[in-house]
Amino acid sequence: MSDEPAPKKVKVRRTTHLAFERVRQSNMMPIIVPTYPHLSLPPSSPLQTQTGFEEHILNISTAIMKDAEGKHFTDLVTADVSTMQGIGPKSAEVAAELKINSVEDLATFKYFKWSRALATMAEAEVEGDRPEGSMMNVNKMVDKAYETKTLKEIVEAPVAALQGVSDAAESLLAELHVHTVGDLATFKYCRYAEAIVQAAQYEDVGTDAERKAERAAAKLS
Repeated sequence: MSDEPAPKKVKVRRTTHLAFERVRQSNMMPIIVPTYPHLSLPPSSPLQTQTGFEEHILNISTAIMKDAEGKHFTDLVTADVSTMQGIGPKSAEVAAELKINSVEDLATFKYFKWSRALATMAEAEVEGDRPEGSMMNVNKMVDKAYETKTLKEIVEAPVAALQGVSDAAESLLAELHVHTVGDLATFKYCRYAEAIVQAAQYEDVGTDAERKAERAAAKLS
């Protein structure tokens, strides 16, 4: 038997998977993702189409309802009469009885146009200055009893003085606070509607790109 000492056993320390993971995590630096709020876009912000009207400031805010203020005049022409600010459900019903359903109907209401014409001419009338033999008359606008009256007298007369305005129509107009020919001549809803219809005839419509394309097409035709 040998007297040499037995070699010492070397213990090999095994590092487990868990130990490796702990070392890895302790040496890892946190990943910081920079944010730049001043460069971020608001969510759901689609690019707005250029209309070409961005610099315009005209409006008719006290004439029409809020939800109609951004529309074209051409859109308002065919809009319901209740689009006019101040014409509520009851007034709209009264207007419907007079066959006034749209803004255009209001603008072209025959008796309004007659009344406005009579009131405008009355401004130029001079009492007692009708020349002998004059044939001027408005007989087809007024009832028989008013044919020989002055224009000023007709304007001050009840709205039923207009030929064709029935007692029922007179009552309906009274509900709209229209009592005389002069009241109808200056009825603001008819005047607003008339102005809208007139403006619609001279309004640019569509977007800037659409109008450019239309002009280009016109040059080629």
